[in-house]
Amino acid sequence: MKIRSFFILLMLILECAAFQAIAGTDIYKHVDKNGNITFTNRKIPNAEKISLASYAPKSSTNKIQPQAARTSFSSPNERSGMRRKILESELLTEQQLFADTRLSLDQIADAPQSENTQQRSVQLKNKLFMHQRNIAALKKELARF
Repeated sequence: MKIRSFFILLMLILECAAFQAIAGTDIYKHVDKNGNITFTNRKIPNAEKISLASYAPKSSTNKIQPQAARTSFSSPNERSGMRRKILESELLTEQQLFADTRLSLDQIADAPQSENTQQRSVQLKNKLFMHQRNIAALKKELARF
């Protein structure tokens, strides 16, 4: 019994040692002729041994600060005018989509009823509702100017 438990303990120790050996292996970086990068724990010809410390996050003092986004507008009035033009353009687009959807819905209403036309009718009604909401939201936003 003691011999059996000794062997089990010995096997556990050997497994732990094996895991530590695997975790402590060297890492190699290989770049092939096509520029593909491979990281491996096997030594490959022309592979570079790397230190994992070199891939650690840099300290905050080495970070490059992004520059503030620059706009081509020099004044708030110019930005406001451009925003208004965009909203007006979106409003015209939504009104045209609303009219097109309404026309499609009217054409389906005149067609013979089938399951397919009923499904299409429901889809078009949902689309019509969405365009109505978008138009109302755009008009509300334009009223702010």
